[in-house]
Amino acid sequence: MIGRSSHEASARHTIQLFVHGDNDRDALEESLRERYDVIDGETLHPADCYVVDEPMVPTYRDALREHKTKVHPTFTPVLLIQKEGSRGTVPLPSEQNGDGPPLIDEVVPAPVDRKTLFRRVGNLLARREQSVELSERYEDVQTRFQRLFESTNDALFVVAPGGDGISECNPAACDLVGYSRDELLSLSPTETIYADDCERFQAFLRDVRESGQGSTDDLACLTKAGNERQLEVSAATLEESGESSIILSARDVTERKAYARELELKSRAMDEAPVGITITDPDREDNPMIYVNEGFEALTGYSAEAAVGRNCRFLQGEATREQPVAEMRKAIDRAEPVSVELRNYRKDGSQFWDRVSIAPVRDQAGNVTNYVGFQEDITERKEREMDLQLFKKAVENAGQSVFITDSDGVIQYVNPKFESRSGYTREEAVGRTPRILKSGKQGEEFYDRMWQTILAGDQWDAHLVNRRKNGELYHVDQTISPIANDEEITHFVTIEADVTNRRLREQQLEVLNRVLRHNLRNAVNVIEGRAAMLRKALDDDELQTHVSAIEDRSTALSSLADKTATVRSLFDTEAATQTACDVTGLLTEVVDELSDEHPDAMFTVSTPNSLHARADSRLKTALSELIENAIVHNDKSTPEVTVTTRSPSEDRTGEWIELVVADNGPGIPNHEQETIERAEETPLQHGTGIGLWIVYWTISLYGGEISIEENAPRGTRLVLSLPQESVDSSPRIVPADTH
Repeated sequence: MIGRSSHEASARHTIQLFVHGDNDRDALEESLRERYDVIDGETLHPADCYVVDEPMVPTYRDALREHKTKVHPTFTPVLLIQKEGSRGTVPLPSEQNGDGPPLIDEVVPAPVDRKTLFRRVGNLLARREQSVELSERYEDVQTRFQRLFESTNDALFVVAPGGDGISECNPAACDLVGYSRDELLSLSPTETIYADDCERFQAFLRDVRESGQGSTDDLACLTKAGNERQLEVSAATLEESGESSIILSARDVTERKAYARELELKSRAMDEAPVGITITDPDREDNPMIYVNEGFEALTGYSAEAAVGRNCRFLQGEATREQPVAEMRKAIDRAEPVSVELRNYRKDGSQFWDRVSIAPVRDQAGNVTNYVGFQEDITERKEREMDLQLFKKAVENAGQSVFITDSDGVIQYVNPKFESRSGYTREEAVGRTPRILKSGKQGEEFYDRMWQTILAGDQWDAHLVNRRKNGELYHVDQTISPIANDEEITHFVTIEADVTNRRLREQQLEVLNRVLRHNLRNAVNVIEGRAAMLRKALDDDELQTHVSAIEDRSTALSSLADKTATVRSLFDTEAATQTACDVTGLLTEVVDELSDEHPDAMFTVSTPNSLHARADSRLKTALSELIENAIVHNDKSTPEVTVTTRSPSEDRTGEWIELVVADNGPGIPNHEQETIERAEETPLQHGTGIGLWIVYWTISLYGGEISIEENAPRGTRLVLSLPQESVDSSPRIVPADTH
């Protein structure tokens, strides 16, 4: 649950009223002052919520819109009080279009009762509190990113989508090119960052946009003083769209390239040499090293005396993979150059990532006289790559609490959602184990099964109760995924969704369902009793028609109460996705039952084959509801209902069953049909009952679909599409009368 900021939690909310009539304004102000600070006056003041009636909207429309736009994205709600039956010029929330926040966020009818008013205002203010906290978090993330952006040693340039401007840069970029930030932002990239020609630079940017990232060492920059600096550039798009900005990370490699050129002039053996240099003699047994430079000594910890005369394989150890070693051996046997990356060991036993490049040195006759080796410590780059990979996985699920541990369960990284939900900062969590969240609500057996699962390389899914730093308990759905390299599991990524509110909502729905059914039934009983008394007491035929209308509505309400229990039962358990339901037998059973209840109806069932769907016994509820609706809403003296099965449409893949229920009734009203097909209701367009919704929800539980077609010359065809299930591989659900 998103909490409020400390400021908002401690202060009363302020509400400003813009109401036309003095009496209405005074009544509203008296009600609202019980919970809120009410601002009076004709001038718009900063407030947490504005309550305006329809006559006052033209006066304050522009001021409200300007204020909401100014404070956006902070949500500043406007509640419209609209007289019943009014069709004014004020657009409702669902009717508002255009850029920027909508003018009206909620509408209540007048006259307003206190309970409705407090509930609507409270909901709007809760949304405002959430938006305030999200804005604060966004600003915090922006601040952290800006600090990282400005403090990195590499020069960073953000190139505008069109590639014709630099929209941002960091201090290292200014130091690199010698321009101030304002000067650099006024230049096009090709005025300072360029290749041999502008087209090559633009081609590089196009490649980055297509692939999302790229790197090159063919670019250079021209400083303000006119000096050319060679660059090693990594680039990536900031967004997934094709016209996004590109961030360039540039490192000055001028000296390195100049040194390489100098080595090339002095000796081919020094061509593009990394820090560590070795020369071997293939004419001697085991191709031993005959020279190592100081860089090699510093990199490995071995002195020249300890290294010369030995083959370089002595740097290998337990963690060295065979594949790069075999690749080097193969290249040497073929007298070909090779470059590999592998784990090697220093003299003190510590590991490091080594980029090894080996090239043959030939005499004028083309014979190999020596091999020159270049060794570079790329540990930092490798660790950076691994960190980026882990970070990418965490970011993909940034909406949930995410933390990463090593293979021993020690936390290496937590995301901001983890901090806000658990109460532990990153500094407090990193280096400790997830036991800091342990609530004691799960036994040791739970954790034993978890470790057995994830150490086997399998994903772990569970529901558990955690404890925040402040001692509060909260429910989460947890997923733990192992991350492995080619050889072993190295890390675990844990994603936790806070489902505390969902648990509370489920409890609330259970209570509301019970209360609704109980109160609705009591009310219906009272209505039916009073209607019966009226029927006995009234002789007038016209008044008797009113009594009949009351009785009809009472019957409908009683049916509605029964259907609320049906809806609740649909979601009590998960759908048995691997259960094979005998659809043919189930259709026959439903039609037999409804034939007894509706003897005037005519039924036709056509199911040529025995069919089974991936469904359970709840499918009977949907079929009964659908077929009975086709009867009771039919205006013919003899309702006709045909139930058939047919092959699925050609555009559907996989094995499916289509059940078709057709009738000769008046047809489903257009607004009802559109509501079901869109699978949503709006304040202006909604269904009049829940019968079709019961069918839609039930079919959706099994991953199926419902579509509505015309049944020429009269009536409706409803098509239920369900996944087919083999009876040989799944448990079977059969109709009750076949047991």
